[in-house]
Amino acid sequence: MVLFLAVLAGGAAVVWAVERGGSAVAADAAEPPRPAAQPPRVVVFMTFDEFPVDVLRLPDGHIDPARFPNLAAFARTATWFPNTQAVHDSTEKALPAILDGRLPPRNGRGTLRWHPRNLFTLFAKHGYKVVASEEATSLCPVQVCPNVVKRKPTLENIKSGRRERWDRWIAQIKRRPGRTLYYKHLLLPHLPWIYLPSGRETRVTLERLANVAGFGDRWLTLHNEQRMLLQAGFVDHQLGRIFARLKKLGLFDQALIVITADHGISFEVGVRDRRQVTRSNVDEVAPVPFLIKASGQRHGSVVDALVRTVDVLPTVAYLAGLPTDWRVDGRQAFDPVHRRRRTVSIPKRDFSATVRISLSEWNRRRRANIRERARIYGTGPASTLLRGSPWASLYAFGDSGKVVGASVRSVASGTASVRARLLGAELFRNVDPRARTIPVQVAGWIEGGRAGARRRIAVAVNGRVAAVGSTFHMRGDRRELFSLVIPESVLRRGRNDVAVYELGGAGRGERLLRIASY
Repeated sequence: MVLFLAVLAGGAAVVWAVERGGSAVAADAAEPPRPAAQPPRVVVFMTFDEFPVDVLRLPDGHIDPARFPNLAAFARTATWFPNTQAVHDSTEKALPAILDGRLPPRNGRGTLRWHPRNLFTLFAKHGYKVVASEEATSLCPVQVCPNVVKRKPTLENIKSGRRERWDRWIAQIKRRPGRTLYYKHLLLPHLPWIYLPSGRETRVTLERLANVAGFGDRWLTLHNEQRMLLQAGFVDHQLGRIFARLKKLGLFDQALIVITADHGISFEVGVRDRRQVTRSNVDEVAPVPFLIKASGQRHGSVVDALVRTVDVLPTVAYLAGLPTDWRVDGRQAFDPVHRRRRTVSIPKRDFSATVRISLSEWNRRRRANIRERARIYGTGPASTLLRGSPWASLYAFGDSGKVVGASVRSVASGTASVRARLLGAELFRNVDPRARTIPVQVAGWIEGGRAGARRRIAVAVNGRVAAVGSTFHMRGDRRELFSLVIPESVLRRGRNDVAVYELGGAGRGERLLRIASY
């Protein structure tokens, strides 16, 4: 049974289909935006990387406005296509497909030789100045992008400078004579997950947590998803800066703005790869964000048609009123053909086969993922420690979450027989809470436990429980490891007292056994 509910989004009627079970997805949209009478003065085009779009969503289908306020606000102005799928699971194939509208060739590379006509050549041909920053491709011709510094290898770009490069690109958005295309590929929220919703980043003391050696550990998988969610919050923070800058310059209303990504990532347990698409992870790897605001568009809508990332370029060209001068495999996203699609298909990494799943099954699994993520990490305040913060429940999930925010005096009951060794303990001796980099990872290992042991643990900062979790093991490492993220708001200026506890009991009978203090 399907019920239909009409709601208002930014003043425009949006119809949501509510399926039995409570999930909501867009069933129809308001009148689609039309091509601009004149090409827009400003085009802002951002492609993210390894971005599983459903982490943004509440069980009712909407973007979470508390954790991701800037994306949620943008969706109220733009057209959102929540059923957009990637056409490949590797950046080298998936990203050029976004930029030229063509399905990836088996042996293709992310270079101009393989993609000679693309977003950059199209807009340059029609008189646009191009301000582009590519981090994993080299598609902008030198005559179009003469000032671009030779791109570093993608792995180097992942390891360092992601925020700094984004900040430099944001600073280039200005009021300019003539028309301008601003393009940015961002290796975010791609791992490593080090950025926080406040715009700060953490000092990482225990690294390689997302390595395949830990894929078999359920707690470590949850911890990595937790860190990825925080980094998705950072993406929203930065988008807020961009939108604010465009509005301050008087460019937002007339700009054509595009947000999309190359592919997602899965968080399966017990697998050898979380990025290569399979039948079991296609519901996490294939869905990607695609939101587009046409020039002059002020009211948002949601279109549930099955769109592919090769349709992004044709949609941009359509709304900008620019004809493409090469054959594309995609169709502009408002074309009725997309509503008739009923099968999600994406080739395997080596093109040896194609993973296919019905649209109904794909969305059933996606809704289940969203509900489970909300159950585990919550969607709002869940502790006295961070009352009022939408991220509170991220530090208090699991059976032990009730103790987060509690005074240690009220729950501590003795000393454990093991000891914790904390990495980077010196970082807590002189903290500047306003610094860009702050120590919110509490990590190390347990000494004195039996081989293969696992235990529930808690971290207290300045006398209050700040986070709970479990120890874990990584293949090839005999240590019983731990890593917890604490809220940055619990840190005070100067010295902070950090204590690690083993959790005993359950529920209201929880008790803490001290392992170590620093």
